[in-house]
Amino acid sequence: MDPIQNRSVSSHSLEMHARAHVALTGVSEVIAFDDTQVILMTESGEVALTGQGLHVTKLMLEEGKLTVEGRIDGIFYTDKKERRRGRKGAL
Repeated sequence: MDPIQNRSVSSHSLEMHARAHVALTGVSEVIAFDDTQVILMTESGEVALTGQGLHVTKLMLEEGKLTVEGRIDGIFYTDKKERRRGRKGAL
């Protein structure tokens, strides 16, 4: 069976406007953040947002919602099972 078909559907979503505003749902944890990156865990795995002047404008973990504003240069996903440990120099 195709691994993609085996994955369960989650309630994670990501919506970006003009590379300046990102709204995410399905967020379970904010791992780290500064003005150049935001790293978080979602129901679909780890997500890293990179850019310039990034700041978290809304964080509602009990509802799984997060919004980030600033210049977004990259969005990177990593599967949950591949989550790195010991993030020396991550921020």
